[in-house]
Amino acid sequence: MSEEPLENALKQLQTKYSEVPFAINVQNLSDKEFTYRKVLNVDQFFHDTFEPVAKYNPLPSIYSSIDLGSPFRSQQFVSKEDVHPDYVGSFIEPNNNIERSIGMIINRHKHTASYINICLPEAVSESDEKQLFQEIQYLQPYFRNAFQLALQRRMRETISLTKDLGKFWLEQMPYSALIVDENAQVQEMNARAENLLSDHANLGLCANKCITAKASADASALESKIKQSLQLGQQAEPVVVNNEYGPNTLIYIQPTESKVDAPSYLSSFLVKPQYCLLMIFDPTDFIAVPDDMVSYLLNLTPKETQVVRALTNGASTREAAEQLGISYNTTRNHIANVSRRLGASSQSEIVRLVMTTLSRYPWPADTAC
Repeated sequence: MSEEPLENALKQLQTKYSEVPFAINVQNLSDKEFTYRKVLNVDQFFHDTFEPVAKYNPLPSIYSSIDLGSPFRSQQFVSKEDVHPDYVGSFIEPNNNIERSIGMIINRHKHTASYINICLPEAVSESDEKQLFQEIQYLQPYFRNAFQLALQRRMRETISLTKDLGKFWLEQMPYSALIVDENAQVQEMNARAENLLSDHANLGLCANKCITAKASADASALESKIKQSLQLGQQAEPVVVNNEYGPNTLIYIQPTESKVDAPSYLSSFLVKPQYCLLMIFDPTDFIAVPDDMVSYLLNLTPKETQVVRALTNGASTREAAEQLGISYNTTRNHIANVSRRLGASSQSEIVRLVMTTLSRYPWPADTAC
């Protein structure tokens, strides 16, 4: 796996403080099980001495109650005398007496927390500790952004979305997102999806919490694509939910566990995915963004912006050409230029990148085109 974003964010500090272990964790603070763990600047001895006594680690109890925000020193909350002697004798003392640490919570949902813990060997002076603490404070926003990217990558590559973790991951997404089973029954969704489905003109939830479209053709297409995605273990073509009086809504569907990237000798043995991730891009969020702002943010020409806007409304290449009064080949050239500029491999990828980028900005209501 390529280097995680947070490792990149920590690289300068990792090099500057080469004797200091930097731990990057996603952990259930109740049972102390790690969903993800990476420790920089250590050898195998560090891991070998930690694992047998990990259950005595006092830090999860601190991370359960500490406020999100600024970094903190663990010794403010627990002293060496309060720690289980096996943890001290088998892990802390053999690893350069790392009884001090600097911690920072990136995010926390229920019992799951993502955090950085920096272990300070005995040789680290008080002045170096103070300087490192100040650097962590200064870089905190950068760490938080990088860690969210790392979490999303980890989710896509190795973590099956479960009901327990689903909400945690979904809330990191800057668009309406939900997890459904093969019957389109919602297992979990983020707040953005809850708001959208509560008053959407063409989408909603049935009494049994199944997502559906009000038009029967759209409802059938959505149901079919969900089943297809789970059956094939790969992303389905986006579903266009038609709106007679405004821009169309696009729904991207992909299984939470994918067979696409698995080696061929493993694909046949993989269990069929049980859940799909639905990403809903509603152009009403996009329509309020002025064309010149779209052009600026995405580095597009005015005509490319018009083509992109047509695509996000669910238009095909030919339909976009007709709407804009330009030739089919010219429209294709514009799409090719946009694909190259955004690093997209398809029209659906263009739409998703555009909608994801623009949905991150809190556009005021009076910026309508």
